Amino acid sequence: MKKSLSMASKVIEGQNISYCIFGEGDIDLVIEMGLGAVAGEWLHIAEQLSKQFTVLLYERGRNISKARSPKNIAKELHALLMELPCKSNITILAHSQGGLYAQQFARMYPDMVRGIVFVDPLSANDNKYKSVFLTSDEQKKSGFNKSENFVIMRKMASCHLGFLIKLFMRKAPPFYYYDQFSLEAKKYILDELTKVEFHDAALEEYRLAHEEKEISHLKEKGNFPQIPIVLITHGSEFEIKEIMEFGQTTKAFAEKVEALWQSLMQEYLTFSKHSILLRADNSGHYIHLTDFEVIMQALECIMQQRTNENCEV
Repeated sequence: MKKSLSMASKVIEGQNISYCIFGEGDIDLVIEMGLGAVAGEWLHIAEQLSKQFTVLLYERGRNISKARSPKNIAKELHALLMELPCKSNITILAHSQGGLYAQQFARMYPDMVRGIVFVDPLSANDNKYKSVFLTSDEQKKSGFNKSENFVIMRKMASCHLGFLIKLFMRKAPPFYYYDQFSLEAKKYILDELTKVEFHDAALEEYRLAHEEKEISHLKEKGNFPQIPIVLITHGSEFEIKEIMEFGQTTKAFAEKVEALWQSLMQEYLTFSKHSILLRADNSGHYIHLTDFEVIMQALECIMQQRTNENCEV
């Protein structure tokens, strides 16, 4: 049954957190979105997933008076789940920077996590790009630093230029990768992008996801729970073409960027002996919008591993 994007909200740990539950019964699947994502981007995905799961789609808090660190974000999700009907074990579907928060949650609340699907996740070692791409021009072309666009968008939002943001974003991700959003979802996404607090929170999340004192513990492997992990990474050939196109770079440079990106993501496979790698060969970073089938395959793998069945990939 199609569900409209009617978001509830709760004050959790000093944050006003918006959320929506899809499906019936206790929550058993949580979507942890990427940096700067809002619920409208995932609405149609949550609807599809609710055929097999009870899905929590939530937006992280935007009150930056409390640090937007991985630990605080994990605490807030836990506190939210404690106030909602939730099963004792959840699967987390985590995209991009959401992967950092999912692994933080699993470390802090290991008994609550059935398994994690990491979709093109951010690594706690993301700062390595600074030692690989030495000049500011190389770092900009590499695309690793995601803060610059949020700075520009924040300035536009603070100057009440929301109409320009909407005009620009209609041709940018997520719309660039998916053009079938409902009118409701499109409006929701574009309206959220015009809010100053949205960009403030994204910038703080990005900053603290790269601050060593906040993330050093997330590089350790020995204390990560031995839960099923499925890592989905984008297709290298596909991504190299995109890097060349959007970064106006040479193929050799794009290949260098892609090699580092893949190596950082694949560190997640070393966290648990129950780890599987899937490739979305015809997708870039927004795999959830371009290859839903591989998302479902990954979730089925989690379920099969929990029942001691073999997952064929």
